[in-house]
Amino acid sequence: MNYVISVMHKDRVGIIADVTSAIKQLGGNLEDMSQTVMRGYFTMLLLAAFPDGTDEAALRSALGAVKDLADFEIGIVPFEPDANNGVKADDSEDRYVLTASGPDAPGLVAAIAEYLRQKGINIIDLTTQVYHGRYIMMFLVQLQPQTDVGKLKHSLRIAMSDLGIHTELRHQALFKMTNEI
Repeated sequence: MNYVISVMHKDRVGIIADVTSAIKQLGGNLEDMSQTVMRGYFTMLLLAAFPDGTDEAALRSALGAVKDLADFEIGIVPFEPDANNGVKADDSEDRYVLTASGPDAPGLVAAIAEYLRQKGINIIDLTTQVYHGRYIMMFLVQLQPQTDVGKLKHSLRIAMSDLGIHTELRHQALFKMTNEI
């Protein structure tokens, strides 16, 4: 049985060790994981496979038995393989990095997310941060295979210019090559 597990709490040393040790004790195997600390709060989302017969109650019990995890916010849902709406996990050919920045104001992420939804573009990953009064956003997006990238870039620039948002869209491979040290 596979489960998606979310963990949130005020950050401290050792949270990953505690969570992954509890998963290991149940015979679980981590398949995917994303973790970050945002303004002092630890957040983690992971996918783990467990031996047949491991149910949500057993998983909650194992995580709850770890003294330091008792007051954490923990979510557990069964993993459904078709939950990615047909997007293959290894399909990086149509993945692009969209960077955007503008004066910090409410609704910037909502505006871009709505624009992407209307174009049928899925957001795979998103990171944002306020820096010196500017709101900086980095989206990893999955384009439809038939997308005309040049037209999309032009359309995106026009749509976001009213909000003062500057956008750049680059293929994920190009972005990686130009941003690695």
